[in-house]
Amino acid sequence: MYEKEGSRIDALKLSSTVEHYVIQVRRHLHQYPELSMQEEKTIQFVTEELKRMDIPFTIVPDGGIIGKIEGEKPGRTLILRADLDALPMQEADVNLSQRKNVVSKIDGVAHTYGHDAHTAMLLGAADILRQHKESLFGTVLLVFEQGEEIGGGIHQLLEQLKKIGADGIWGIHVKNDLPSGKISVEAGPRMAAVMPFDITLNGKSGHGSRPDLASSPIDCFVDLHARLSQMRLKYLDPLKPATFSIGSVHAGKAANVIPETLRFSGTFRYLHVEQGKEIQRHFRRMLTETCRALDCSFAYNIEPKANHGIVYNDETCANIAEKAVIKAIGSETLAEHPAWMASEPFAIYQQHFPGVFAFLGIYNKEKGTVADHHNVHFDVDEDVLKLGVAVTVQYAIDYLKHFHFQGEMERRGKSDV
Repeated sequence: MYEKEGSRIDALKLSSTVEHYVIQVRRHLHQYPELSMQEEKTIQFVTEELKRMDIPFTIVPDGGIIGKIEGEKPGRTLILRADLDALPMQEADVNLSQRKNVVSKIDGVAHTYGHDAHTAMLLGAADILRQHKESLFGTVLLVFEQGEEIGGGIHQLLEQLKKIGADGIWGIHVKNDLPSGKISVEAGPRMAAVMPFDITLNGKSGHGSRPDLASSPIDCFVDLHARLSQMRLKYLDPLKPATFSIGSVHAGKAANVIPETLRFSGTFRYLHVEQGKEIQRHFRRMLTETCRALDCSFAYNIEPKANHGIVYNDETCANIAEKAVIKAIGSETLAEHPAWMASEPFAIYQQHFPGVFAFLGIYNKEKGTVADHHNVHFDVDEDVLKLGVAVTVQYAIDYLKHFHFQGEMERRGKSDV
């Protein structure tokens, strides 16, 4: 039914025509990375490319860029999203088998997560879609987000997107532990919600010779850490994944002085909201009980609170995405992949616009593109970027067509009543 209206395109063939461009964009962005909320030159570069493509856009202050491609036929509005920022770390010149094709030229800043690839793929997809507006039943919004790593730009973008109005969203993320060329778009939870906490334990200081006269916040923390580590085994549903980690502990300055305070911070992560609520309840109970038992008190710097920040692929959208992958790059590329326990602001978009967050595999042992994200040796298999472009293009076309024809059938059904 889809092919009766609009032109059928060969997404992979078209993506091959922009492959060199996408790789060059990725390499440019990789050489000149910018930290979260400091992406001035990156925004200038992206907007210059949009101008060249004759795509209208708006710069959202402290948010990013929203471009717009109007199809030749009316319909729904779909958001295609990419991220702009890099990480505050020094990149290695080599991956895990050889020298990298491109390395950051900015000291202490690097794209070691894949945002350069995401932005490059979206620009490539935009170039194709703007040349094939006859295939679009509606509107495509191109969203380039600032500060993804710190959640700095999403709220300003979201406010603007809600004013514009949209119906769905698509995002794609390179994945280091998925074989190169494979893509995962299955329905359900795909990335975890994060529950951060930052707590100060207050005790009673004293000399190391008389610990009986002090109340050590260090002892309190050690006991609490053991209890929190056991939470998953004793109190949480084992069929619903959750992780726990402590990233920072600060207490004391001298070996013979029991400190007055200890401050620690970390995160819990989970894939189900009810699991998050259980974590919150047990965390607070354990904290209260441990402090009472060891004669300490506590204060929240960041209070642990369950939230709905789970990246969750809508079932209808995931079904459209699976068919788009098969149509664009072949059924052999479609893969199932476990949910990622990292967190992503994409979840916030999905609370307003149902959609899909896809994983694009870059794991290639021979090329050395197997290092974990946020690792100094992280690298991207550039040969798969055209696949990401092809699937993005195909999903955009198929999503808009799906809901266009669904709306047509609903209207015809009502007129027959």
